[in-house]
Amino acid sequence: MNRLAGIVVAVVGLVVAILGVMKVVPGLTQPGIFLILLGGLVIGLSFIDKPESDGTPRMSTPETLLNIFIAPADTFRNLRRHPRWLVAALIITILSAVFTNLFLYRLTPERVTNFAIDKTMEMPMMNDQARQQIEAGRQDAINQNKDPVMKVGQAASSFAWSVLKYCIYALIFLGFALAMGGKINFWQAFSVAVYAAFPVSVIHSILSSIILFLKDPADIHPILGQGNLVQDSLSFLFNPSASPAHYTFAAHIGLLSFYWVWLMATGLKNTGENVSGSTAWTTALSLFGILLFLGVVGSYLFSGFMS
Repeated sequence: MNRLAGIVVAVVGLVVAILGVMKVVPGLTQPGIFLILLGGLVIGLSFIDKPESDGTPRMSTPETLLNIFIAPADTFRNLRRHPRWLVAALIITILSAVFTNLFLYRLTPERVTNFAIDKTMEMPMMNDQARQQIEAGRQDAINQNKDPVMKVGQAASSFAWSVLKYCIYALIFLGFALAMGGKINFWQAFSVAVYAAFPVSVIHSILSSIILFLKDPADIHPILGQGNLVQDSLSFLFNPSASPAHYTFAAHIGLLSFYWVWLMATGLKNTGENVSGSTAWTTALSLFGILLFLGVVGSYLFSGFMS
């Protein structure tokens, strides 16, 4: 991890945040803050040593991106000595941003934004003053969803958040491995977090983009559709507005979810220095369980957005 790169990202984030606060480029305050946090994270991670290469030939990045689909165990074994993540994380973010913009184009910014604002105003915790403020900003919110500069800023924020998320996953992997008698370097765990997500994200983004243009826009939910259009789970058994918790639980029980868990377990077993199969599966299933729990809780708290 390049310390200088972290400093550059943090400085760019500071400049962007200042431009946003001063209204020179409205709406970029949040992306600027995320870039500052990303730069600080990169600087901090630059102090963590990478594992020794041990003379193992380094698989090229294109080979790594391809082989993770067809030979994941071999790919993760190479990542054990040559951990990396940047290109895969960038591709995930780019594909996600492309789908998000296609989604807005297909459903229109007006429909998506108005739906989100209407559901926000229906929340019981909102008082009259808050509702008036939200209503006053409705047109600005619609304009922001049309602004290409804002879309770039949102993509930058998404990338920064993704890196932070993968770091959290890596710490969970590291903690479970150490607690169960295994051994794994932070960068090895971080590579597993990114490359286990890579195939699932690519498949999800491509299929969702295709389905987006095959379905009638009127049949696509303005909020739920942004997260998933691939029907590979048991979510069809429940009505999201009537049973949001059951719907969310069932939505996690799907082929892509199981594929992701399998990739995590495979990655931990082959990337760690001394991680058994049972440790790898326990860790992968535990992370899946944590995310499932948070998803169900979120569906209770924000059930109105699912109606």
